[in-house]
Amino acid sequence: MAWLNKGEYGQKVYVNMGEDVSSASTLTFVLDPQSGEKLEKAIGDGVAVGSTNITVDDQNYIANEYLEYTIKSGDLKYVGTWRLKGECLLTSTNKVISDYKFIEVKA
Repeated sequence: MAWLNKGEYGQKVYVNMGEDVSSASTLTFVLDPQSGEKLEKAIGDGVAVGSTNITVDDQNYIANEYLEYTIKSGDLKYVGTWRLKGECLLTSTNKVISDYKFIEVKA
């Protein structure tokens, strides 16, 4: 499990969608603290489909199959375990939701 500091910003976080989501009409990156207000970020907030193959926490993320989001100032207000997930709307009948990924936010 990765960790960040409370109030930290500028770091990228990722969720693996497990299939090609490059044609999605909507992208949502959910940051859900164990205790506190859930954040939902969209394309206008900087959520994007990853365009290159990368390795995250010893897992390979394939281009067009993961979402990335850069933490903004004020996002990490709460200490504790956070759940991250992605949601992509491919068609009106096909919404892809990732498994949860966990990070720890420290004081």
